[in-house]
Amino acid sequence: MDMLLHNPIADMYGPQFLLFYSVIIVSTLVVCWRFIQDPTKKQPLPLIPTNPDPYEIAYLRGGETELTKLAVFNLIQRGYLQVKEKSIQQAPNYPDLGGLKLIESEFFKCFYSSHQADEMKFSSFLPVIVREKYAVYEQSLKNEQLLYADEWKAWNVKVGLVGAAIVFTLGSYKLLVALAKGRYNVGLLIVMGVVSLVMLLWLIKQPPRLSDRGQNYLKRLQGTFAQLQEKAKSSIPDALDYKLLVALFGVEALAGTSYDYYRKAFLPPPSPNRLSRRGSNSRQRSSSDSSCSSSSCGSSCSSSFDSSCSSSSSCGSSCSSSSDSSCSGSSCGSSCGGGCGGCGG
Repeated sequence: MDMLLHNPIADMYGPQFLLFYSVIIVSTLVVCWRFIQDPTKKQPLPLIPTNPDPYEIAYLRGGETELTKLAVFNLIQRGYLQVKEKSIQQAPNYPDLGGLKLIESEFFKCFYSSHQADEMKFSSFLPVIVREKYAVYEQSLKNEQLLYADEWKAWNVKVGLVGAAIVFTLGSYKLLVALAKGRYNVGLLIVMGVVSLVMLLWLIKQPPRLSDRGQNYLKRLQGTFAQLQEKAKSSIPDALDYKLLVALFGVEALAGTSYDYYRKAFLPPPSPNRLSRRGSNSRQRSSSDSSCSSSSCGSSCSSSFDSSCSSSSSCGSSCSSSSDSSCSGSSCGSSCGGGCGGCGG
């Protein structure tokens, strides 16, 4: 027991230990950061294929959701499905199903009844055979080390736990020794320990879905086929170009094309607040327009009255005739006529 309370670390004065503790924390964080680095950072990128598979690229970019959007878009292009506002359903006069692959046929069956476009982001929407096909794409990308592997995630957690154990054990030991010796000015020690543990948790946070190699490969693909975005708006690309466009850039790239309606199906509906504000603005504009119209009529009438009545020096026959002619030509009706009558009287 005496050894625990009296040793080089236990006998350190507060400022000395805090400096020592800071060095340990920084060293631990640096070592953990080095061990948690993506192992694919310095690996060469795969070559761009001559005939890239749009489905594999879509899965690389956004997983099941993006691949599903692409598959449904392909069926819409070929006339098997149709879009009605926010819902997607089978087309009434769809072509022969014999031209569909197995996975495409399963997708087509999913839309026996109408589905909202937003439902595609849920994996429960997909039939089992489709999820099995997705697993093939996932395994292929993992073999190329384009996805962040599960074993790398597990390794990161182990590294973080070791680092946290070092920081927590040393800080807790010194805290208990200080309390045993009747020293209670340990607030800074506790803060340092908590902050360092939070930083370690941040280091081992959920990594990105793609590895560093996968992110750079996707950027290279998007750069190589960037001209598809302009080509889709200025000309009529073939079906493969459209599929590749959606695979690389998502349905957002369909804006301004003949398939823009498919992109709009995924837009969120306007919120009630936005609709109420839009209606309020419309009423305000309508009220403003009617107010301006009334004001214009009034000013025209006043001008006619002023000019007719001030033009004569007396309220005799000349004023009467002037007033009559002015009133007969007035566009404001009775209000102007009343003013001229006053002059005549």
